[in-house]
Amino acid sequence: MNSRMPRNAQTRRGAAVTARSLTERNIAILAQGRDLLARLTDDEYVAVAPSGLRGGVGPHLRHVLDHYELFLAGCEGQVVDYDVRKRETAVESDRGAALAKFGEIVAGLLGLADADVSRALLVKVDSGEAGERFEGASSIGRELQFLVSHTVHHYAVIAVMLRARGIDPGRDFGVAPSTLKHEAGTQACAR
Repeated sequence: MNSRMPRNAQTRRGAAVTARSLTERNIAILAQGRDLLARLTDDEYVAVAPSGLRGGVGPHLRHVLDHYELFLAGCEGQVVDYDVRKRETAVESDRGAALAKFGEIVAGLLGLADADVSRALLVKVDSGEAGERFEGASSIGRELQFLVSHTVHHYAVIAVMLRARGIDPGRDFGVAPSTLKHEAGTQACAR
């Protein structure tokens, strides 16, 4: 690491990746979910997924928010356990509770904007059917990267569910930032 680079930065092709840039990316991704939630009716939010899909919009958004909540709690004690989710049913079934939870998560992320992205975390997950637990070394920066990917993945599932019911979640909802960047570059070249 460059000695002139701030402690709270990692390198990205010569540029500093800071907690601020990573938290801003996460907040932008979360804003997509919050905005979708504000557009859905209560019935659309709690509807069961079409055949072949598990859950619905509510359970998927709750799952995403649980991961953020566990990450933020884990940053305090330096141990993140993504399997101790509360599975809070109010967030699954009440759009108001979900919107409030989005606000809490964003406030927590804003509190990490000046964190050291290389600060070590121990991450625990259930890694198999037999209940084996895996513990691995990570960092605040790596987990913020994971949360973007995890959130986009669940948004993609939500998008499929909604489109199957004739509801448009938006063209870019559930699409990875790298895909959007690639598409923008391809369109620019075509002009």
